[in-house]
Amino acid sequence: MPRMFYNSKTADLLASALRVSLLWKDFFAEELTCLHIIAHRGASAYAPENTFAAFEKARELGAGFIELDVQLTKDGKLAVIHDDKVDRTTNGTGFVRHFTMKELETLDAGSWFSPSFQGEKIPDLEAVLHKYHNKIGLLIEIKSSKTQPGIEKAIGRLIDRLGPSANTIVQSFDAGAIMTLHNLYPSIPGAVLIRPRFGMLPYGRLRHISSFARYVSLKHTMLSSFLIKSAHSHDMKVFAWTVNGRKTGRRLQSWNIDGIITDYPDYFKKEGKA
Repeated sequence: MPRMFYNSKTADLLASALRVSLLWKDFFAEELTCLHIIAHRGASAYAPENTFAAFEKARELGAGFIELDVQLTKDGKLAVIHDDKVDRTTNGTGFVRHFTMKELETLDAGSWFSPSFQGEKIPDLEAVLHKYHNKIGLLIEIKSSKTQPGIEKAIGRLIDRLGPSANTIVQSFDAGAIMTLHNLYPSIPGAVLIRPRFGMLPYGRLRHISSFARYVSLKHTMLSSFLIKSAHSHDMKVFAWTVNGRKTGRRLQSWNIDGIITDYPDYFKKEGKA
C-alpha cells in the first residue's frame, strides 16, 4: 500500500471538512425532533422588516432562525433589504445598486413602519453575520443573481471568513445561484425556493436539486404531505413560507414540515406545538 503524505494545508482542509461534517450531524439530528421557527425578515409583524429592531424582536420571541434578504450595493457591499429599490421601506428613492453602503446607512428604514422606529438603518450583511453568527440561525436570500453578478461569491466569502456554521443557510428562487454558491463554497448549506405546479415536484427535479442544496422552501399553499415525503426521501429538509396562521401551522406540522417561515414567530413554539 503506497504511503500518503499530508502537508499543513491539506491537514487544515481535512480538519475543516471534519468540523463541517460534525456540525451537520448534530444539526440534522436536532431537525428530526425540532421544528424550526424562522422569523420572516425578522419579526416583521412587530418591527420594520430587515432591520436590527426586527432581528432582535425575533430573538426575544424565541425564533430559531432569522430570514433576511440581500442586495449588492454600488461599492460591492451586501445591504440587507428586500426590494431592489429603497422607496418602499426608507425615506429615499432609487435602486439599491446605485447607492454605496455608507449612503444607504444615512436613510431612515424605520419610520415607514412606525414613528417609534425612526432612525432604524439598513443593515450591512457583514455586521449582521458578526452579530449573530452561531448565536441564531440565518436564512439569507439572494433576490436576483442575474442582475447582480458575483453576489454568490460575495456572500460566500463573508460566511466563509467566519468559519463553518450549519445554521447559516443561503436560499434563492434561482437554483443556478445556489449551484454556483455550492461549487464555490460547498460547506455553505443552500436552499432552493420553488413554485411547484399543481402541488407536485417532478422526481428528477428533486434529485437534481438535492445534488447541490440541502433544503427546499415552498409557499405553504403549494405543500402536501406527499411532497414533503418526497423531499425527505432525497435527504432534503422542507421549509414553508409565509405561515401566519396557527391552524395552517398545525396542519404543516402534522405533515412533518421542518421549518415554518412566519411574520409572527411567537405564534409557534420550537418543540413543534402550535
